Amino acid sequence: MFKKCGACKKIWNTVDEFVNDPNVKVLWLQVIPGIPDANCIIFEHRDCGSTVSVLTPKLRHLLRREFNYTEDLYGTEACNNHCNTRNTMAACEKECVNAQDRELARLLVALKWADQED
Repeated sequence: MFKKCGACKKIWNTVDEFVNDPNVKVLWLQVIPGIPDANCIIFEHRDCGSTVSVLTPKLRHLLRREFNYTEDLYGTEACNNHCNTRNTMAACEKECVNAQDRELARLLVALKWADQED
């Protein structure tokens, strides 16, 4: 089992099943400062209206390139604050450890764009 909805108990057996479910919508990236492996992408499960979070390490294999950044710029003056907003999915051009997860969230939005009618 890959993920289970905490509200309605729907089960997604694989990453592909979860990512390709039209009733799963990307909401935002939640960055945990200083602990990039605890970053989550928050999804809405449209069937029941609840949110489902997935740790980004479980989805990083979907990225088309490797990110080898080690510095965490989140919350510093060098940060462009993209991870602090839910209103935009702009790319992060900084060499920050969180840039890979920002790109991951953008990729998932692009993959599901046709499914994300409001």
